[in-house]
Amino acid sequence: MKVTFIYPDLIGSANYGGIFYVGIASLSAILKKQGYRTSLIHVTQPVSKSEFLRRVDKEEADVYAFSCTMQMFGFVKNWSKWIKDKDSNKLVIVGGVHPTLYPEEVAEVDSIDLVCVGEGEYALLDLCRAVSAKKDFSSIPNLWGKQRGKLFKNRPRPLISDLDTLPFPDRTIYNYRNLMEGREDMLFFMASRGCPYNCPYCSNHSQRKVYDENAPWVRFRSVDNIISEIKSVLQVYPNTKYIGFYDDILALRKDWFKEFSRQCKENIRLPFRCNMRADYMAKEDIVKMMHDAGCRRVIVGLESGNEYVRNTVLKRNMSEDILFCAGKLCKNYGIELATYNMVGLPDENFRAILDTVKLNAKIKADFNYASIYYPFPKTGLYELCKQKDLLTDRVVTDYVESSALAFSKLHRIRLLFVRNYFRFLVNTYKFIYVMPSSFRPWCEKVFDSLLSIRVIAFTLFAFANWFFKMVRENRILAAFINRFKQRFKRKKIAYFAASFSGDN
Repeated sequence: MKVTFIYPDLIGSANYGGIFYVGIASLSAILKKQGYRTSLIHVTQPVSKSEFLRRVDKEEADVYAFSCTMQMFGFVKNWSKWIKDKDSNKLVIVGGVHPTLYPEEVAEVDSIDLVCVGEGEYALLDLCRAVSAKKDFSSIPNLWGKQRGKLFKNRPRPLISDLDTLPFPDRTIYNYRNLMEGREDMLFFMASRGCPYNCPYCSNHSQRKVYDENAPWVRFRSVDNIISEIKSVLQVYPNTKYIGFYDDILALRKDWFKEFSRQCKENIRLPFRCNMRADYMAKEDIVKMMHDAGCRRVIVGLESGNEYVRNTVLKRNMSEDILFCAGKLCKNYGIELATYNMVGLPDENFRAILDTVKLNAKIKADFNYASIYYPFPKTGLYELCKQKDLLTDRVVTDYVESSALAFSKLHRIRLLFVRNYFRFLVNTYKFIYVMPSSFRPWCEKVFDSLLSIRVIAFTLFAFANWFFKMVRENRILAAFINRFKQRFKRKKIAYFAASFSGDN
């Protein structure tokens, strides 16, 4: 029996190669361990109906398993219909964040047979066993579906408490060399599941509600287990120069991270990057452990540089002092500080957007990721947008394309310009802030005023946004820019690798 996973991953440029998604790799691993065959259709560029069906026919699978987010669900509806129109006997199941939060909506789609709510490893394994034995699968925990015209809804089984019991994620179903990290000689891992925080723009707390409130939502693999996986994967990809971790907060548990730091330093000896909260990075003992372990870039959620938006709207409870302290400690220990930022938030005017740019410059962030806020239902910020009548029916499939909120044309042009040229603006303010103190306030005020002129927004900003979109969607230009970026990143990674070897 064979399961083919289908992963819509269309959130990048015309040269985007996709990323390694641990969820699908974990599902594939547990199925293969039990003797089932698996494959992956990883869609990273727009695909025609004929091309998609050609790839589906080539797989000759018994089950087609989609994984999707809210933005990708439109593709899943279309593609599952294409599959069913050609062969109605094919079994289609959909899992992921969106089906977990909105199983009724997904189950109502005629071309979708089953919905997986929550963690899918053992639900999909039970389904494969039932299909192989030609047995009924309507009582399998986690699954919703239709049987004789009626919808069945099964509660999820308990969360997997011991992640060490799972086999290592199956990377063989991905075309590694085509992935973004593969092009840069990188590998990504995940040592934990779950986040303890309840940020109002994130669906994390809504996913937790699917399970018993007393369930252990945050779970870490043992240090021995994650180190063993890294070592085994490095044997397959010996040219790896850099590794990364997808975990929300890698050093969430200090005792765990202390042991991880020791083993990583002794057994892996490669530079890595990871996600953290700024308040953790404001603690010198944590930063020192990260440096000793080989961390050379940490990414923190700054989100907004405006204090009201950051702490009242987004409820980050993060002062500027903490962010400055995190930035200073990273500099002291030779760790690059990167930031996640959002624009297009409710209660955010253009001045507040510029505050985000400016704070990145002031804390001297080395790298900046900027996205346009998307209102996810079942989140606190979605309800705020609803109260302010900002919600629309606009379809937005990624975080850089546009805003889904009902902003004025002027505001939409401005926030898109800031998103597209975020790093340029940050670097400009960095330059201003190193000017002599007598010139600095004047230069900042002049630049602020230029950016705020309506005519400039409707002319220069609008043209710049059009140009950015054209470059992003042109394969030749996107490939050229991507090659330039890769060359720069490889030099930086080589530098990190050399400096790490020198530390030891």
